[in-house]
Amino acid sequence: MTNYIVCLAHFCELHGPTVIICTQITTKKFLKENLLSSNSRLANCLSCQLILPNSSVNLTTPIENNNNDGKKEEEEPKVSVSTHYPASSKRYSALTKLVMKSLSVETTSELSKPMFYGDAINGYCINQIFKIEDINARGGERKYSLMIVSDDEFELLNNWDILQMYLNEIIELIQKKVIDWNQRNEVSSKFNADGSVKNGNVLDNERFLRRSLNKPRSLTELTNDDEIFVKLHLLATELLKDINK
Repeated sequence: MTNYIVCLAHFCELHGPTVIICTQITTKKFLKENLLSSNSRLANCLSCQLILPNSSVNLTTPIENNNNDGKKEEEEPKVSVSTHYPASSKRYSALTKLVMKSLSVETTSELSKPMFYGDAINGYCINQIFKIEDINARGGERKYSLMIVSDDEFELLNNWDILQMYLNEIIELIQKKVIDWNQRNEVSSKFNADGSVKNGNVLDNERFLRRSLNKPRSLTELTNDDEIFVKLHLLATELLKDINK
């Protein structure tokens, strides 16, 4: 089975290109080797952290075996695992280099189109850059990279169409949630606590203060969804199931 990793990374104003969440498929036999311990949390800012419900460190989803080819031997049960970063130091090092290229070196003039790059040492990657609006970020926006990494160049490129479909779906989910939440905040900011409309000068001052206050913010806050990373895990799991058939 080809090794794949689905990764969401971003360009942190404090720490540079950083992995936020990565998802991969393993077998139950090797599940523990791919899980992070509870004390493995990196001392990152909110923008870099993987914030899960109940302060969890890992997300796992069993994958049903749809083997209908009549073979007597049953396949080893598979599990989808999402963590802040790969537990394997080798994979972590390779993924970090690909993330650096994605957010610092490799660029495209049109963000709506995926890019392909990589090598035989660190692996091959199809990624798509996207941005979301955040008044507390430098320039009023945050930059992310959604990546699918593989050790098999041919298999990765052979799945280009289906990967592009999933990339668009995941990015659209994130961006729509951010836009909806920003619009709700924009409407509520126009009114005082008693329901009266604020005057223009007060609104302008508040907007200026928010823009001048650069601070790290997690996707859970930007989307107003405490389970946004759970949703990303499930979508990444479906992606991996589709290309590993």
